[in-house]
Amino acid sequence: MPRSRVKITQQVNYKCYGPDGKLKWEHNTPKNTLTELMDVLVADRISGGTDTLCTHCHCGTGSGQGAASTNLATPCAENRTAVDSTTQGSGAADNDVVIVTTFPAGVCTASIEEAGLFSDIDRTVEDMKAYDDSLSKSKDAADSLVLTWTLTFGAS
Repeated sequence: MPRSRVKITQQVNYKCYGPDGKLKWEHNTPKNTLTELMDVLVADRISGGTDTLCTHCHCGTGSGQGAASTNLATPCAENRTAVDSTTQGSGAADNDVVIVTTFPAGVCTASIEEAGLFSDIDRTVEDMKAYDDSLSKSKDAADSLVLTWTLTFGAS
């Protein structure tokens, strides 16, 4: 008997803009880490639960976290940034969830090595749902950084 499994994948697009509004750099990651806490969140919400969705994003200067990790290796000093929007894809991409977060000037100013999706504003709360450490790019104090996470449920 055939067995069907819903697979969740993610990709992240990073766009860094200088103070003049011009694109300084862009980085795409085709596949990243969804944590065990994301599995719990999906199961809870599908079964009618009320676990908090991914409402915040944060960057850090460490790397090496995995599916069992609950926080960034080395989070930037400030609190996490609230997401700008969470939307469902349409048409053939209606199984996508797109989460966009903008880090304005002065926030997460560092050599960005990692990023994560979270359910809480406090950078010390261990609630990481998604993780990426595929980049090594500098965000200067006057730059803004836009992260677009695309979570895909099943095949798209």
